[in-house]
Amino acid sequence: MAVGLVSGTRLLMDSSGMSTDGVAALTAPTFADITSASERLRGIATRTPLEPSEFLSDIAGVPVYLKLECWQRTRSFKLRGAYNAVHALDTATLARGLVTASAGNHGQAVALAARMTGAHATVFVPATAPAVKKSRIRSFGATVDETATDYDAAEAAAQVNARKTGRYFVHAFSDFNVVAGQGTVGLEIAEDLPAVRHVVVPVGGGGLATGVGIALRAIAPAATLHGVQSDETRAMYDAFQAGHLVDSPITPTLADGLAGCTDETAYAWLRAIIDHVHLVPEPAIARAMRVLFESAGVVAEGAGAVGVAAVMERMLTLDGPTVVVVSGGNVDPATIAAILNA
Repeated sequence: MAVGLVSGTRLLMDSSGMSTDGVAALTAPTFADITSASERLRGIATRTPLEPSEFLSDIAGVPVYLKLECWQRTRSFKLRGAYNAVHALDTATLARGLVTASAGNHGQAVALAARMTGAHATVFVPATAPAVKKSRIRSFGATVDETATDYDAAEAAAQVNARKTGRYFVHAFSDFNVVAGQGTVGLEIAEDLPAVRHVVVPVGGGGLATGVGIALRAIAPAATLHGVQSDETRAMYDAFQAGHLVDSPITPTLADGLAGCTDETAYAWLRAIIDHVHLVPEPAIARAMRVLFESAGVVAEGAGAVGVAAVMERMLTLDGPTVVVVSGGNVDPATIAAILNA
């Protein structure tokens, strides 16, 4: 059952970074920034496969492909944006160190990018972040602060730490270079499937969907961009519905990677580029995780499976080749075991 859908309005930005309806925003990355990021990421990020999915194609009645970012280095697309942003910093900034807030995957990516560039990173995560994500952040040499109760509190604490220490704050979804790096997912999709008609992307803060959208508008302009959230991770959906940012509740969710806030910049950038934002129910996410494993041997975390859930629930009107981005595969063993045994 479809829980909800909000249609986006593509906005034009003037040279000052102000949208035509008055929403203030920094200038978004361009397609040229994404192609530059692609060159920078050569040999760093994996060009992940686009795998045909028979079970989703049967449901949708059109060819459906999985963009398996869960097979990316660090098991998430986040390395693309984090490395692109960290690589752009000068030596003096790197020497002061990096700080970020993360539900887990961005923190891993920043930690690895920091190690590659000789910097030290401190990552603020919610206490509820999956243990596997916190463990992998530490494995890359970063310091983990897990005292915050949720993502929004972790981001606030990280921002305070950056101001006090002079460390560079690598924002998870509204950093210009992070979004440009995430856009390389869309670049690869359009290059590997020029006839793509629909792209389905998980949405948390909005950085991945924005980057993918910028790439699509440049080289596959006929494609429709669908964002998907859980009905328990609905900050961007609620903002689209209201026409501005609103307070959204933070509740337990399988899609922990999508939980938490967004901001004015990310909201304005995404609203300028996306066609629809959908909500899927939590039980549908668990079903999608199980079916991905059983039918394709793919381990996806809840945030990575929301697009698959939307297709399985027949929430999307699809009329041509469709790509679903499986954005991450960092899930605690106990969680995936419980889902498979349910």
